[in-house]
Amino acid sequence: MKRIKFTFTVIACLLTACAPVMTNSNPQRKLDSEITRLDSIAIILAEIRALDQGIRDNSSLYFANSRAFNLHTDSLCFSKAIWVIERYGYINDLGKYNDSFGYLLEALPAVLLHNPQRLIEPQTCDLLKREVEAGRLPAEFVATLLDKYYVMKEKRTLYFSGFRKFLQQPYPHKRDQALSDSLRQDLGLPVLPDSLFVY
Repeated sequence: MKRIKFTFTVIACLLTACAPVMTNSNPQRKLDSEITRLDSIAIILAEIRALDQGIRDNSSLYFANSRAFNLHTDSLCFSKAIWVIERYGYINDLGKYNDSFGYLLEALPAVLLHNPQRLIEPQTCDLLKREVEAGRLPAEFVATLLDKYYVMKEKRTLYFSGFRKFLQQPYPHKRDQALSDSLRQDLGLPVLPDSLFVY
């Protein structure tokens, strides 16, 4: 009999805990959805960071794996990061998690920087521009992200970002000025001065 009572007590407690809280207060519903949203974002960022940095934190692990494996891991992280940005916008704040887990905010920039070849895909560029327009992403940071591709893959700088240090001078080239002007204006950035461009 005691076991039956105990079992019913446990079941009642579980049902009570799992039952949705009925409230007529819209602010309470909003708070509940925000908490759920924030928890989801923190968990997803933790997953992305663990995968992205997990293969890099241990250099022997990173170099032991094939280049194809590492590129596949970067691509997987990138796809997940883009999904997060599309669903929640670019994440700059983790609310109650900022103090203990603020480092998770580093996940998105790291993953984006690890995949320069995918940043210039039209749908990704459009997404980043929308985030700039929404005020969640600084235009200069997007310019740096995009310039990494041009510096690393095409050996030229179109945004004049810090990645230009990997190029041999002189740079930027005069032949790239019209394209540079167009790309910078597309992000709402001022064009570079004429004096920077060399023949």
